[in-house]
Amino acid sequence: MASVPSASQWGSPIASKRALLIHGGNSSSHTFHRVASMLAAKGYLVVAPNLLGHALRMPGVDFRAQTLADDLLPYLQAAEYDIVIGHSIGGLVVLSLLKYLPRTRPVSVVLIDTSVELSAEQMAVVRRAKVPNDVRAKPNPTVEDYMASNPLWTREDAIWRSLGIQIGRATNYDDHMDGNMPWSFSHLFADRPAAATLTILIADPQSQANGASKLEAVAKFKEVRAVIVPNVSHWIHYEFPEVIVEEALRNIGEEQGDGP
Repeated sequence: MASVPSASQWGSPIASKRALLIHGGNSSSHTFHRVASMLAAKGYLVVAPNLLGHALRMPGVDFRAQTLADDLLPYLQAAEYDIVIGHSIGGLVVLSLLKYLPRTRPVSVVLIDTSVELSAEQMAVVRRAKVPNDVRAKPNPTVEDYMASNPLWTREDAIWRSLGIQIGRATNYDDHMDGNMPWSFSHLFADRPAAATLTILIADPQSQANGASKLEAVAKFKEVRAVIVPNVSHWIHYEFPEVIVEEALRNIGEEQGDGP
């Protein structure tokens, strides 16, 4: 088997159920610490790889979502997963991995606030809105800065967010935006195996510049379950991790309250 990228892991190595969690831009595997802990408590072995260019990993030959996805192929070659979750651009990586999922094994796929379609005009709006609304616009933001800007976060959330920025590449955001133009990924829904379910959780459209476009981009795809999460920011896995776990388990017939 090819060597696998660095990753974080929760749960028992001999667990019969597995989950693969893929972080977003300027983050690291530990951004999923709350979701992963909940799934581990449900009897899952949870693996969260670090994407190329993140967590001190060198970038690949380009910044396309497919390149990030192909780098993670050793995980899918080594094991089969019951749950696959991706946040933000990590959701695009998940979509790029759909064609590699088992054809007949039920898999619960959950995208967290991922933009699958953005026009050039919408992209410009997102970039203009990001700087004034992002605590990173402040030089060397502290954990306290992140907590002050995000009242629903725990201190641990803020620590992992701050660390993800510090151990990533300063140009990651622009590199991945520019490297995936035109920003069009909804065609990848067609790669979903018939046995897999696909849900996209969309943060409150009123909380972000491109919130409405995320819903519009998936509304016409009947095979995709779109769920709006009210009163939440882009960081659903920090603010309401139980919603993510509930949706992931729902798709494979488990209930949030069930034991391992």
